[in-house]
Amino acid sequence: MKIREIILDFTSLLDVVMIILFFFIIYTTFDVENISENAKAAETSYNEMIEENEREQQEWREKAAEEWERILSADANAANNQQALSAYNEGSGIYFNLHNVEKSDVWSLSILKGSKKIDEVSSDETRYLKEKLRNALDSAGYSSDDVIIGTLTYDGSAYGTEKAVPTVENAVRDIQREYKSLYFTAINISK
Repeated sequence: MKIREIILDFTSLLDVVMIILFFFIIYTTFDVENISENAKAAETSYNEMIEENEREQQEWREKAAEEWERILSADANAANNQQALSAYNEGSGIYFNLHNVEKSDVWSLSILKGSKKIDEVSSDETRYLKEKLRNALDSAGYSSDDVIIGTLTYDGSAYGTEKAVPTVENAVRDIQREYKSLYFTAINISK
């Protein structure tokens, strides 16, 4: 009997194994690159979040410090505020009385400290209104650091009041930039 020789040819098997091996090597390389890119992006995002968080914390610290200073200054100014309230209650505050409103652009404003008339401003002097009010406060003996309580009284039923009142209120608000402790309100005395 003749013995047959069996020859195993692994060439095609090796080709298939090599193709599979190359596929896994290439796929793993792509995966590592993607993972590396994702890690770098995550690190960048994390660092940005840390920086933003630090900025927010710094802003909160600054706001808290400002609020604390405001509270401390309010306590320090409590005596001055109480003294100004007492003076106002006793009738020695600053009063702006709007009267003689005949037409929308004709009016006069009396400025009083207590019952003493300090100055009078007419509608003809509207462009100088802030300066006149500032001078009146100086004449009344107030400085920009003083606590001042003032009222604007007007008759809301009088003709032209709706135009005159905002003019005076805006002038007083502009003065409040200089006189930081000028507290002001408007009172309508119409029935």
